[in-house]
Amino acid sequence: MAAEYVNIDIGDIGSALKLLANVYPDARRALAEFVSNSADAFSITERSGNWRGGWVCKIILDEKKGNIAVSDNASGISYEELVSIPSHVALSSKCGDLEAKGHKAIGLLAFASFCERMAIVSRLEGSKETYRAEWSQDSLKDPKRFPVKIELETKDPRRSPGTDVYLQKLFKDKMHQLKKQKIIEFLKTEFSPDLREKKYELFVIDGEDKVKIEPGRYSGVSFPTLKLQTTQKEPIDLDLYISQRPGFQRVGLFIRGKKVIEDISTYPDFQNHPWNSGQIVGEISCNFLKPITGRTGGVESGPEWLRFVETIRSIEQELATFIEKISEEQKEKQAHRIFKELNQALSYVIAMLKWDELPKSSGLKGGNGELMQKGSGGVGPGSGGGGKGGKDENPSLPPRMPRLIDPTKARQKGAKSGPVFNWREVEFEPDAMNFRSRYVPPAALIEINSAHEDYISEREKEDSHRNYLIRLAAKELTLINFRDMGDIEVTERMVQLETALAKYFKK
Repeated sequence: MAAEYVNIDIGDIGSALKLLANVYPDARRALAEFVSNSADAFSITERSGNWRGGWVCKIILDEKKGNIAVSDNASGISYEELVSIPSHVALSSKCGDLEAKGHKAIGLLAFASFCERMAIVSRLEGSKETYRAEWSQDSLKDPKRFPVKIELETKDPRRSPGTDVYLQKLFKDKMHQLKKQKIIEFLKTEFSPDLREKKYELFVIDGEDKVKIEPGRYSGVSFPTLKLQTTQKEPIDLDLYISQRPGFQRVGLFIRGKKVIEDISTYPDFQNHPWNSGQIVGEISCNFLKPITGRTGGVESGPEWLRFVETIRSIEQELATFIEKISEEQKEKQAHRIFKELNQALSYVIAMLKWDELPKSSGLKGGNGELMQKGSGGVGPGSGGGGKGGKDENPSLPPRMPRLIDPTKARQKGAKSGPVFNWREVEFEPDAMNFRSRYVPPAALIEINSAHEDYISEREKEDSHRNYLIRLAAKELTLINFRDMGDIEVTERMVQLETALAKYFKK
């Protein structure tokens, strides 16, 4: 029997059209297709030499009637194009245009994923007529029986060039996704590259309330590398930030100003450090990639994607080093702040405990060891602030890699004269590595062993960092004042001070 050849064909065109319409699980993303069409119209008009600027796209909400309109002031759509669009699904005139967001010619079908009907009303630049095209769910289910109707608009024609898309009878189960604030938050990230470059203005209007969409802003320290090139000289733009508060941070991928991947760390090629660290946030823009049509978006695989992955991964070590640098700077600032807070807390708490009325140890190096002793040169207990550099003239153990902290801070109102210390993070010498902290009397200096495994782990989070330093402060101050008073007295006073400090910070 001879081989038989059968052409692939669509058996049910209505079912296929409905499937294409429902690739958008989020109604906001479906709505964004119409904003993308306006953005493309602005871009095409400018590049054709018919530039007039002042491009505006407006999303007009009517929750009571369950309608949304998307309106722009671009150059409009001709009658001939309105007629050709229904018969050219998946055959885009923008295919190959690397600046256009759309190139699949299925975006208009998105209306069927969240509403019953769509009407496109448009007036072409230079024309006096306005035309109207009416689409419905039935137009997709059975395109032969319910064709798209295109006619001259006589009831409410546009007076200026541009296009209005009326999305009517929103589905009730989609209404919660199309609330004003949710649309605003979505659009500010979805179109942030365009908005940041001020390519056009985007508004959401709800009755008398008109909100201009501003681009999403990222917090953190800007990563200095802004541009990359693949081996084929294809450009990639970066706008990345290292978050100072690590958490669920994401890097989105944009193609032609439109977000196609919410978080690149969800892709197998980027499920590694530093992308999955939760510390990088921002955008990567790459126009040579090809977005796919799918329920979750994405990018076509192939040589372009491989070049993109190779180029982006080439900066991973640089990013990791930058993250570590920023993280260490943040921890130093955190330590600085906590040291100051501790001095303020000690000034207040010690006065409340009335330790100055208790017997003290004697014979300590540098004086009688009393807590209220005045330090020389304005450094030490009772001075109200630290010295300029807290220089240790006679250190018992000379520190290495010092980071001296000036603890100057206003004393809490009503507090009596109390202890103020200099603090320093320093790596202890090999024979002292088991010590967590120590006191250097001549400089009223408490040194913290920055290399101790407990300190390394506890300083990762501010609360645990502060609690660890409270315990060390309680230990050092108790030993300064009561070390010769016996184990029971030392432990009781240490618990007393630690408890008082903990209560202070809970206020």
